Amino acid sequence: MASASTTIWKLGLIPQSVANGLTNILVLFFLIQSLHGTLLDVGLVTGIAALALVPSQVVWGRLVDSISRCKPFLVVGFIGMGTAIAAIPFAGSVALLLAVVSLKSILYAATLPARQLLTVESEEREGWQRGLANMQFLTSLGETVGMGVGTAVVATLGFGELFLLAGVLCLASAAALGVLAQEPGIMIQRRLVSLERSVGTIMAVSEYAGYPRLSAGRTPRWDVAGALSRSTKYLLVGIFCFSLAGSAFYSPLPAYFLQFYSSQSVFFVFFIGSFAGSLAYLSIGRLFKSAAQNLLLSSFTRMVVLPLLLLGALGAAPGLVAAAIVLAVLEILWSLFDVSSTFAYLETAKVGRAGVYGALVGLGSAGGGFLGGIFSMEWGFPSLFVLCSFLCACALGAFVTQFGGRNGFPR
Repeated sequence: MASASTTIWKLGLIPQSVANGLTNILVLFFLIQSLHGTLLDVGLVTGIAALALVPSQVVWGRLVDSISRCKPFLVVGFIGMGTAIAAIPFAGSVALLLAVVSLKSILYAATLPARQLLTVESEEREGWQRGLANMQFLTSLGETVGMGVGTAVVATLGFGELFLLAGVLCLASAAALGVLAQEPGIMIQRRLVSLERSVGTIMAVSEYAGYPRLSAGRTPRWDVAGALSRSTKYLLVGIFCFSLAGSAFYSPLPAYFLQFYSSQSVFFVFFIGSFAGSLAYLSIGRLFKSAAQNLLLSSFTRMVVLPLLLLGALGAAPGLVAAAIVLAVLEILWSLFDVSSTFAYLETAKVGRAGVYGALVGLGSAGGGFLGGIFSMEWGFPSLFVLCSFLCACALGAFVTQFGGRNGFPR
């Protein structure tokens, strides 16, 4: 059980999360309104920014594991990210904006495996899912506050002031984590879990090899084969498809809503969605114990709900309410997927591959950014939402294959 002294560092993530919630949408507003970017430009900015996370998280993850220190990556990452955000208003072209947001992503990537490993190495395995959910609740709550700030001030403050505020918030997180974060010492928790799985496999094989008849009712032969060749390939395919679909519909969504509502109203819709997703993190770690069931539920429900984003086209108050409700449901599903997929991967990942999960999600996000921008521009948003629903169906099929066969593992 983690003590308060080893988990209070998570509070230091909140200022940067507020900055995230404010800037994620604000960058697209800046692109559309100041640089007069197209939907293709929206896809490029979101896609390239996400793509920059892919190799970055792999490299940063290996460095964190090899150095066995998390605090330097958190501090340096947030300082660099804050500086990059404050520089965004000075980007006078789409090309310069692409360079700045890519740099921001590379520096932000340093913090992702560091915070995940600091969480799991501060908890015993039984508390991983709750620890990850609590961390994600705090960061999601911060993003919700950031969207609330945007709703309140986007009509009165300029881009320069808003991006500067976000940059200062990132620096505040760097300072707070420099004081609050405590290194876990020897990073051993994931190694213990790996050892536990290895011992369990040896015992199962020994039992079957030594007493095949006696063990027939306790250790089926296919369980032994599954223990010897555990595979996460279908889990990874499902994670990729789910992330691809999420980024494809979410990245151009501000542009979609701006067709019907003001900037302030669009911020409000995203604020409601983010608020619902934040609250969901509170219950996920406590009520939903099966990672496999959570992934199946989230992919199936998202597949059904996604096309309902078309209700936002109703405009006026009914469309605004419908859009907020649908986005809230989708954010809740993302929260459920986020914690469960992270838990499922970290429980089975080999040491030194902590950044692979984030890189895979980043690859899906990058592909979704490109796909969302291009597809919505060429075939329209209705076709895009249907395509994303199909991708969720693919994720569902991958999760069913992973957890319904011999290699399912998360409890």
